[in-house]
Amino acid sequence: MFLKRLEIIGFKSFAERIGIDFVPGVTAVVGPNGSGKSNITDAIRWVLGEQSAKSLRGAKMEDVIFAGSDSRKPLNFAEVTLILDNSKGLFPLDYTEISVSRRVFRSGESTYLLNGQQCRLLDINNVFMDSGLGKEAFSIISQGRVDEILNSRPEDRRSIFDEAAGVLKYRNRKRKAEHKLFETSDNLDRVLDILKELEIRIAPLKESAEAAEKHATLSEETREADSLLLNYDAGKLRVEIEAKLKEAEKFEVKQQQLKTATGNAEEESRRLKELLATVDHELETLQKKLVDVSSEAEKWEGRRLLSIEKERNATVQIERLQLDLASAREEKSTLQTKLEQSQSKLSSLTAEYKTISTEMNEIAQILKRSVVETENEIEELKSIYIDNLNEEATLRNELKHIEERLAGEKYSSEKIVEQTKSLNKRLKELTDEKSVKERALVNLTAEMKQVSAAFISNTNELRENEVELSKKEQLLQQAYNKQHEMQGRMRALQSMEADFSGFYSGVKEVLVARKSGKLSGINGAVAELINVDNDYVNAVETALGGAMQHIVTTSEADARKAIGYLKSRNAGRATFLPLDVMKSRKIQPTALRSIEHHPEFISTADELVNVPGPYKIITENLLGNVLVSKTLTGASEIAKAVNYRFRVVTLNGDIVNAGGSLTGGGTKGRATIFSRKAELETLQSQLSQMASSIGVAEVSIGDSKMKVAEFMQKTEQSRKSNETLQLEMAAAQSSIRETDIAINALEIERASVEMGRRGAETTGSELATRKIALEENHQQLLKKLETIKKEIETLERLAADRRNEEASLTSRLTELRERAAVMREQTSYEKTAIHDMEQSLESAQQRMTAISKELDYINGVDGEENLTAEEISNQIEQAIAKKEAVETAIIKYRENRLKQTASIVEKEEVLRDLRSNVEKMNIKHNNVTIELSRLEVKYEAITGRLLNEYGLRPDFSATIEFDEQAVREKLIRLKQELADIGPVNPGAINEYKEVSERHEFLTAQRNDLLEAKQTLQVAMSEMDEEMTSRFSSTFDAVQNRFRHVFKEMFGGGNADLILTDPNNLLETGVDIVARPPGKKLQNLSLLSGGERALTAISLLFAIIEVRPVPFCILDEVEAALDEANVIRYSKYLKKFSDKTQFIVITHRKGTMEGADVLYGITMQESGVSKLISVKLSEIPEEAIM
Repeated sequence: MFLKRLEIIGFKSFAERIGIDFVPGVTAVVGPNGSGKSNITDAIRWVLGEQSAKSLRGAKMEDVIFAGSDSRKPLNFAEVTLILDNSKGLFPLDYTEISVSRRVFRSGESTYLLNGQQCRLLDINNVFMDSGLGKEAFSIISQGRVDEILNSRPEDRRSIFDEAAGVLKYRNRKRKAEHKLFETSDNLDRVLDILKELEIRIAPLKESAEAAEKHATLSEETREADSLLLNYDAGKLRVEIEAKLKEAEKFEVKQQQLKTATGNAEEESRRLKELLATVDHELETLQKKLVDVSSEAEKWEGRRLLSIEKERNATVQIERLQLDLASAREEKSTLQTKLEQSQSKLSSLTAEYKTISTEMNEIAQILKRSVVETENEIEELKSIYIDNLNEEATLRNELKHIEERLAGEKYSSEKIVEQTKSLNKRLKELTDEKSVKERALVNLTAEMKQVSAAFISNTNELRENEVELSKKEQLLQQAYNKQHEMQGRMRALQSMEADFSGFYSGVKEVLVARKSGKLSGINGAVAELINVDNDYVNAVETALGGAMQHIVTTSEADARKAIGYLKSRNAGRATFLPLDVMKSRKIQPTALRSIEHHPEFISTADELVNVPGPYKIITENLLGNVLVSKTLTGASEIAKAVNYRFRVVTLNGDIVNAGGSLTGGGTKGRATIFSRKAELETLQSQLSQMASSIGVAEVSIGDSKMKVAEFMQKTEQSRKSNETLQLEMAAAQSSIRETDIAINALEIERASVEMGRRGAETTGSELATRKIALEENHQQLLKKLETIKKEIETLERLAADRRNEEASLTSRLTELRERAAVMREQTSYEKTAIHDMEQSLESAQQRMTAISKELDYINGVDGEENLTAEEISNQIEQAIAKKEAVETAIIKYRENRLKQTASIVEKEEVLRDLRSNVEKMNIKHNNVTIELSRLEVKYEAITGRLLNEYGLRPDFSATIEFDEQAVREKLIRLKQELADIGPVNPGAINEYKEVSERHEFLTAQRNDLLEAKQTLQVAMSEMDEEMTSRFSSTFDAVQNRFRHVFKEMFGGGNADLILTDPNNLLETGVDIVARPPGKKLQNLSLLSGGERALTAISLLFAIIEVRPVPFCILDEVEAALDEANVIRYSKYLKKFSDKTQFIVITHRKGTMEGADVLYGITMQESGVSKLISVKLSEIPEEAIM
C-alpha cells in the first residue's frame, strides 16, 4: 500500500477536518451530485502542486478555501495532507512514511511541508518526478481528463507516454542544459567581442610602450650625466668651504681668549651676587620666621578662648543626645510590639489558606466523579430497560396470538376492526410521542450547530489572532534589526565625519588643527558649511568639483597662517577662501532674461544651496556663475541661448562647459561628503520615526496578546458547551430508539392478530393453559419495566440535581479560588511588612548604638580639652621669647648686606670693558661665518638636488678623472634627443602589459567556453538518445498492451497507437485509432461517447500494466459507460489492484460492488460535505444485493 491517508480541512466544501484511511485494493468514494466527492480528487491534485485555479474549478487560488454557508462562517485557510508509504523506497527519501502538506491563507500566503518541514514546490516535484505521480501524471484521471486525452492534439497526448517512460527528468535536465548552453554561447559571444576590441588596441599600445621605454632609457642617461656634474660642482664647493673654515678658526681662538677673561670677571661678579643673594635669603627667612612666631603666639591665644567656648557647647550636646537615646528606645519597643502582631496575623492567614486549599481539593474531587457516575448508571438501566421491553413485547405478542386463536370461532370482522383501531390509536400515540422527541432532537441539533459554529468561529478567530500576533512579532523583530543596522550605519557615518574622511590630506590636516585649537579663524570646508536638498546633490557636487574641499577662513591672514602650518609639517596643500577678500561672481539678472522662462532651466547653482548669511559670498563666488538644467538636452539649449558664456550642469551631473564642450557619462555609486551629510540627516529622521513605530508596534502586540487570551477563553467555553449538548443529544436519540422499538412491537402485534384468526379454531384448547402462564409472566415483566422506568426517572432527576449541585460547587470553587488569591496577596503583604519592621528595628538599634558612641566620644573629648588648656599659658610665653630673638637677628643681617652691594658695583665696571672687546671680535668672526653659510647653502642645494632627484650622496672620488666639458656636452645632446621624442605616455608600458595579459586570459576563457559548449552538446545528445530509447521501448510495450486490453474491454475489435512522426521520436505526437466490434477502423472523434471513454480507459489500463504506479485516482471516468462495460471496468480494477491501489470517485453500482472500502460523501448541512465509511468486505453479500 502506498497511499495511506488523506486529511482535509477548510478545502472547498470540507469545513471540518476529515481523514480518509485508504486500504490495499479498491476504495470507492460515492455520493449524490453536488455532495463534494470530486473535491477529494481536487484536494489530492492541489496538495501535489497544482497551480492553476481553473484546473481546480475556481477563478483564483483563494477559491479553494471554504467560503461559508447559511449557518457557517467562511474559514481563513485550507490545508490538505497526503500520507504515503515508502517502505519499499520508491521515493528518494530516507523515510518509511512520507507526509506532504499544503496550506493557503486568504491573505495569499501559501506553504508546502514535507514531513512537517517547510519546503519549496520544486522539492515536492523532485520527489514525485517520474514516479507516475504528480498533479499532471496519469495516476490522477478525471472525466474531464479523459476528454482531454481523447480530444487533445497528438503532440499534447505524448506527455502521458513521457511520464510512463520516465523521461520527464531527462527533459527537465535537457531544458536546464539548453539554458546553460544559451548562457555559455552568450558568454562566448561577449568574450569574442572583448578579444576583438583588445586586438585592435594591442598594436598602437605596443608602439606607445616602445616609445615610452626609449624615453625612459634616455632619461636614465640624462640623469646619470646630470648627477655626475652635480657631484663635480659639490666637490669644488667643498674645497672653498674648508678654506673659510680655517679662517674662522683663527678668529675663534681670539674670541676664546677674550671670553675667558670676561668669564673670570663674570664669575667673580656672580660670586659676589650669590653672597648678596644668600644674605637676602637669610634675611627673608628671618622675616618669615618672625611672621610664624607672631602667628603662633596669636594661635595659642585663640585656642585658649576656643577651649572655653567648646566646654560650654559640649554640655548642651550631651543633653540633646540623651533625649535622642530615650526616643530611639521607645521607637524600638513600639516596633517590637507591631512585629509580634504581624507575625501572629501571618500565622492565622497561613492556617486559613490551608483550610481553603483542602476544601478546594474536595470540591474538585466531587466535580470529577458525581455526574459521571450517575450518567453511567442511567445508561446501564436504559440498556436493561430496552432488553426487558423487547422481552415484554415478545410476551405480549405471544399472548395476543393465543387469545386470538382461543377466540377463533367468535372472531368476527367487528372485533378485528376494533382491535385494529386500538392498535392504530396506540401507534398514533407512539408516533406522536416520537415526533415530539424528534422535534426536541432537532432543537438540540440546531443548538449544537450554533455552539459548534461558535466553537469553529472562536477557533478561527484564535488562529487568525495568533497568526496576526506572530506576524506582528516578526515585523517588530525586523524593525529592531533594521534599527540596529541603521544605528550602526549612523555611528559609522558619524565616525567618518569626526575623522574628516573623504577630505584631501592637506584639508584634513587644517580641519584637525582647527578642532584641536592649533589654528584659529578656520570656519570649515565648503562641504561642511552648505546644505543641499537630495534632488540637487549631483548638480551642486558637479558644479563645485574640488571646490567642495576649499577651506573658508575669516581673514586672509588666517589663510596665510594655515598655509604656513601646512608647509611646516609638509602635510599637503589646500585652497583657502578668506571672507574679507572674496568677491561675488553671480550672473546679473539681465544675462538670464533669455532663459528664465525655459522649461528646463531651474536657477543658478548658488540658489539651490542653504548657507548661513556670512557665507553667502562664498556660494555666489563658487556657484553664482553656474546654471542648472533638468536634462542634458535642456542644458545644451540653455548654453546656446547664453552664447556659451557660462557653465551649465544637469541634475544627473552632466556638464555643458563654457565654450561649448560637454562632459558626462556614468559614475560608480560612491558616498560623497554631501551624500554622507544627507544620509546622516535621513538616518536621524528615520530612526526617530522608527522608534515611534516600534512603540506603536509594541502596544499593538500587547493588544493582540490580550485578544488571543480572550479567544482562548471563549474557545474553551464553546468546547465545554459542545460536550454537554452531545450528551443531551445522545440521551434524546436513545429515547427515540426506544419509541421505535415500541412502534415496531405494535406493528408486529397487528400482524399477529391476523395470523391468530386463522389458527384459532384448531389450537384453542391447547393454548388455554399456556395463556395463564404467559399472563403471569407478562404482568411480572410489566411490573419490572415500571420499576426500572421509575429508577431511571429517579436517577435522571438525581443527575439533574447533581448538575445543579455541580454548578453550585463550581461557583463555590471559584469563590474559594478568589479568596485564596486575596489571602496569598495578604500573606505576601504581611511578609513584606514583617521584613520592613525587622529592618526598622535594626535601624533603631543602630541609631541607639551610634548615640551611645557619640556620648562616649564627647565625654572623652572634654577630658582632652581640659588637659590641653592647662598648658596654653606656657606656650604663649615661649612664643613671645622666640619673636624677640628673631627681631635682633634681622638687624644684624641688614648691616652685612650694605657692604656686599658696594663690592658688586666695582666689579661691574671692569666687566663692561671686557664685553666691548668681545663684541668687536664677534663682528669679524660673523663676516667669515656669513660667507661660509652662503657656500654651505649652495652646497646643500646641489647635494639636496642630487639626493632628491637621483637618490645619491656626494662621492668626491668619482671626479678624480672627470672630463667636465665632455659630460656637459653629452647632457645637452641627451636633452635634445628627449625633446625630439616629445611627450610620451609612461603608463603605456603597464597598460600594454595589462592588455596583453588580459588578452591571454580571455583567450583561455574562450577555449574553456568552447570546451564547455561542446560538453553540453554531447550531454544533450546523450539525453536525447536516452529519451528516444526509453520512449521507444515504453511506446512499443504500451501499444501491444493497448491492443490486448482494448479487445478484452470491448469483447472484440481492435485498436492501435500511431506515431505522427516516427522519424522524430523526441517530438512525435501519438494518435489513437479504434475499431469496436462490428465497425470499421476509425478515428476517436467518430466514436460514441461510451466507446471513446472505454477506449481511453483501455489506454490507461495498458499504461498501468506497463508502468505500474503506487496508486491511481479515477474520478467518474466510467460515467459514460453502460452497465455491462462498467462491470468489465470494475473487474479490470480488481485485476490490477494487487499491484496498484485504486481510489475511484463514482456513482455507478457496478463500480461500488467491486470496491473493498466504500466512503460516502453527504451534504446533510447545506454547503458542508461530510464523510461516511463502510468496509464492503464485512457486509454480507445478501445485504449488498
